[in-house]
Amino acid sequence: MFNRFIFFWSIATIGSISGIGIWWMYSQGFSSLSATWTVIFFLLFPILFTLPHVAIDRLPVFLVKIFAWTGSYWFIFVLYSSMFLVLYFILYIGARLLHYYSFWQIWSGRLSFLVCSIVLLCILKGTWNAFHPKYRHITILTSIPLAQKMTLAFITDIHLGPILSNSYSHALIQRLNAANPDAVIFGGDIIDGNIAFVLADGSYKNFTKIKAPLGVYAVYGNHDYFNGDLDAEATLFTPLHFLRNQSVVLNNSVELTGLDDYLHHPVHTIPHRDNSYFKILIDHEPLRIAPASLAGYDLYLSGHTHKGQFFPINLITKRLYVLHYGMRKFGQMVTIVSSGYGFWGPPMRLGSVPEIVLIHIRSTTDSI
Repeated sequence: MFNRFIFFWSIATIGSISGIGIWWMYSQGFSSLSATWTVIFFLLFPILFTLPHVAIDRLPVFLVKIFAWTGSYWFIFVLYSSMFLVLYFILYIGARLLHYYSFWQIWSGRLSFLVCSIVLLCILKGTWNAFHPKYRHITILTSIPLAQKMTLAFITDIHLGPILSNSYSHALIQRLNAANPDAVIFGGDIIDGNIAFVLADGSYKNFTKIKAPLGVYAVYGNHDYFNGDLDAEATLFTPLHFLRNQSVVLNNSVELTGLDDYLHHPVHTIPHRDNSYFKILIDHEPLRIAPASLAGYDLYLSGHTHKGQFFPINLITKRLYVLHYGMRKFGQMVTIVSSGYGFWGPPMRLGSVPEIVLIHIRSTTDSI
């Protein structure tokens, strides 16, 4: 059973241990860190990342947001600095062994400054990417007769919480409505694991402004389960029709089937549906692609992966999933895995851009 308390305190512990090495590396290039006592900041700052996750119900909303922003940026700063620290330490050992220590003393400070500059530039670029989502247009042709042309807005992994809060959800709904979709589909992880904070912050209220004549539908993701209350979430997000292994037909043409989160309900059986409809399966994690294809679905929608969100996590997700991002056909079924709209942890994306996927479904049997 996943224990969030142990998980986040483990991250804090690892961050503090890594912080000792990072402090040593940066103290070579920044005189302000030359005093030994400054290592205290590198030991304690990782706790700022953990506190908003383990004490979110016991802290004021404004303080949770301050800790979340500060801690998340420190998290990515430590991660990227640690990657460079490995190379930095290898060069240091090499200089010692090869009797180039005097050369090292001259260049170590400059190298330390260069590493810090690269890390900060990556964070700046990643932050820009994270807050500049894009529309991705995909047109799907089907031989199944449709009552009308249909445009679906698929959006997943919003992760509403201390960082992605009220103003963020307001901007999201504005972008959704600007696309004029016939229906909106949320692919899970609407909240980041704490429904009480979303209630206190009020970010859920913006969802009442969604304009979609054929309705707004959603499935739950793994983060919706973390310390969350699914019934309370469904009550708060009143415009959303949550599908838990349920189906609904849109305009007598398109059938949406939503699966419950696989990580909490690992069921492989996929229900077979009526072949007279264009059949869409919504599954938070892209883990049931093959069964969905065999069950005769026309379109499979998923998220969860964030396309790795940032390097080097994207290398891991690419190996973990048969499709970690993009569009591919499996048999006759089109599969779309979105990079998501929000993010988890640090407010940054490198090698991954947040998106709203606009799916234009057109029939080849008529001229509309």
